[in-house]
Amino acid sequence: MTRISPPVPDPTPAQRGIALITVLLLLVFVLTIVGSLFYRHQIHLQKATRSILGEQALLLLLGAESWVQARLLEDARHSSIDSLDEGWARRLPPLPVEGGVLAGCVIDLNRRINLNNLAWYTNKSWADELATDYRQMPRTTRRTLVRDLMANLGLDAADHRIAALVDWVDSDAWLVSPESAEDNEYLLLDPPYRPANHPLVDTAEIALVQGFSGADALALEPYAATVAEDMPVNVNTAPLPVLVALSPLVSVEDARRLAARRPFPSLADFYKALSSIAGEPAQTLYGYLPAELVSVTSQYFLLQADFRLDELHLAYASVMYRQGSNSIQVLSRTVTPIPPMDDPGNTDSPRPDPCQFQEVTDQS
Repeated sequence: MTRISPPVPDPTPAQRGIALITVLLLLVFVLTIVGSLFYRHQIHLQKATRSILGEQALLLLLGAESWVQARLLEDARHSSIDSLDEGWARRLPPLPVEGGVLAGCVIDLNRRINLNNLAWYTNKSWADELATDYRQMPRTTRRTLVRDLMANLGLDAADHRIAALVDWVDSDAWLVSPESAEDNEYLLLDPPYRPANHPLVDTAEIALVQGFSGADALALEPYAATVAEDMPVNVNTAPLPVLVALSPLVSVEDARRLAARRPFPSLADFYKALSSIAGEPAQTLYGYLPAELVSVTSQYFLLQADFRLDELHLAYASVMYRQGSNSIQVLSRTVTPIPPMDDPGNTDSPRPDPCQFQEVTDQS
């Protein structure tokens, strides 16, 4: 006898709805996993691409640095002076490289006044110099170079501000002036911090010194250097504000006449030209402007390079020390990514063109 099973009832509409929702939820879950994997893959791919571009950019920049070193050494072998009419001082036009463009310039740091020269002072030498200065002697010193440069730029050139710079770059914790600042003064600030008590590493650091601001640092940038060693000013490349700061006997118009006679083959030729302009005997000028503070050659150079590779934009700075005609040493390298809104090609950008400093100051 055959047994007949009862008919299976059709799913109710509610059951069909639950099944559909379950399928949709599974689909959403799968799509979420796939989307997440795809997103992570894109992030990983972009990171890998940026890493490869960064390495390629760095290799090209190091190649440019090596080329500049060769040019500087070649210049030292064929010339006993350094001036702005030499090949190394010309701005490099944009050079097409594989996948990008490289441009830049070499800036003579000896054309600037080295703020770290102030580390030369002790409490006694600072007090003795101020006492001598009060007798109105037109003698140029490391202090007067910085003071007169700041005055030429329209900045407050009070001695207590120069003293604060001295106490920032010297290695001790003693005040050279009662109006200066050391640990006790900086620790009272909000937020508190300590003075560096070592040479400045960048002009931006000036903003941390008591009495100085970011505006001061920006104004001094084209004319001040932060080389760790005592560095003379190259009179063949110095811009007008620096030439005027060399001596109180030199006015702006005198500095223009002096610049028109460059390049000077030797320091003796410079003092001879200065004598004819200032109206003082050359031997007297040697006493007013010590020869250790000036030079007709340069040892410190700054390579400023601007590199674009696809969407990558880098600013590269390399400080080099040239010793004679056979040796050149890289003292520091800085690579800075430039965001699109901080592009020098953008007229709304607050970032100035570093290579323009040398060009503008030569025309001033």
